[in-house]
Amino acid sequence: MTLFTVVIWAQTNPWKDKFIAAMNDSNGVVISVEILQKQFESSLVERGIIEIFKEKHYVLDTASETVYVTGDTIQIWNKVSGQLIIDQIIEGDISLFNLITGDFKDVNFGTPIVGVSLVAMDFDIPMMGYRGKITLSKKGQPKVIKIIYGPNQNVSLIVKKYRTGKLKLYHSFNPIAAEVIDLRE
Repeated sequence: MTLFTVVIWAQTNPWKDKFIAAMNDSNGVVISVEILQKQFESSLVERGIIEIFKEKHYVLDTASETVYVTGDTIQIWNKVSGQLIIDQIIEGDISLFNLITGDFKDVNFGTPIVGVSLVAMDFDIPMMGYRGKITLSKKGQPKVIKIIYGPNQNVSLIVKKYRTGKLKLYHSFNPIAAEVIDLRE
């Protein structure tokens, strides 16, 4: 009976559902973030804005680059070099953006830890060998998303502000690139 209860709980995780609803608002979502990336001995901290228009349609804008995704096409504009790289998203790859937009089809969640105002959920992505944690408000809004993809290799997304509607970056993406590199076949 306990196993049956655990299986039902895993399938009907209300916090996962609240997170998905918060990140897929019909008016779009805008979040200000701080991105902390650690790769062995080096660390990088960057601030940015993520706008989610709808599933598989979003943009990440930082001081050095803009990542624009529409369907299965990704465009990465390096603002420093002026290069625009266009490529196809590889089916089955899982990135931080899959987690942000609530694409959890290959993600296994642990039992949520419910605090006074926050909820934390550990997760595993077995096919990629990744693991991590999502911390969210009880309304479903993200606070921290951390992915560990190897020993001393991780990326954390700390949400500074969350709001719905008034997307500007997604609808105005039109880089003036000195060089376009199209990697699609």
